[in-house]
Amino acid sequence: MTTFLKGLLFPVLLIGSFYAYHRLICLDWHPGVALFVLTIVSLVIIAGLERVLPYRRDWAWWTDGQVVNDLIHGAALSTVGPRLGEILLTSLAATGAAGLATVWEGGLWPAAWPLWTQVVLAILLADFFDWAKHWAYHNLFGFWPIHALHHNPDRLHFAKAGRLHFLEASVRFAVISVPLIILGAPAIVLFWFAASQNFLGNLNHSNVDMLVPRFLHYLMATPQVHRLHHAKDHDLGRSNLSSFTMIPDHMFGTFRDPVSHPYDHVGIEEDPIPRNVIGQLLAPFVWPLLVWRIRRKRVSK
Repeated sequence: MTTFLKGLLFPVLLIGSFYAYHRLICLDWHPGVALFVLTIVSLVIIAGLERVLPYRRDWAWWTDGQVVNDLIHGAALSTVGPRLGEILLTSLAATGAAGLATVWEGGLWPAAWPLWTQVVLAILLADFFDWAKHWAYHNLFGFWPIHALHHNPDRLHFAKAGRLHFLEASVRFAVISVPLIILGAPAIVLFWFAASQNFLGNLNHSNVDMLVPRFLHYLMATPQVHRLHHAKDHDLGRSNLSSFTMIPDHMFGTFRDPVSHPYDHVGIEEDPIPRNVIGQLLAPFVWPLLVWRIRRKRVSK
């Protein structure tokens, strides 16, 4: 019975979240309000499941001293970050969209398609933008300090999906939302895309023991696929960069099958990030100093 339940959890939670979002919109809820409410509900459900069906007992959120910090970062990510991105880039995106609409007689976005096909198109396009952004975080000098906060925890659970520096939301807006806006994607499509990222992201950072068929790891970002991305091993940490489908990872050679690549620990080696929330918020701006401090401690030992 437990095995059967574990096999049901991933599809039921993901599809159930999408269905609930659809129903609330049909009931005339604002898509943004519905998304906020369901994101909180999904996190509460996941936190409860982690108590009764944990993937790893040593990843328990109730013994994690960083949970409060995680929630603070999640709040900053969803408020400060998007506002900063909108202030800096919305006018530019609107100007670009207006220009495309003039040149292409209404824009490039296939607004006449059924909504679900537009959402699928947005996910597929955004996967490539997001893969490129994620690859840059892990491979290009100067980008890693923005993303490191998300990788420094030594455990994964319900609160880790939102443990990102607020600057990440601004970068995400610039790299993913702006291109979709310029192409002419309507607001409802952008909301559905955000819902796909929230619902799947919450599951993929969870500490719930879910059984997923191996073939699905090759098709989409499952919890097992994304946990491998958080492995402390440097090579594995630069794999599985896609946010929904695994198409970009297959195309660019960064996919790793979680069944074939076991790991023991998540996190980052020689972690320079402070434990306090103020230090974590300041970390990207003083990164060289933090790295120098951790290296000095290593030499002095």
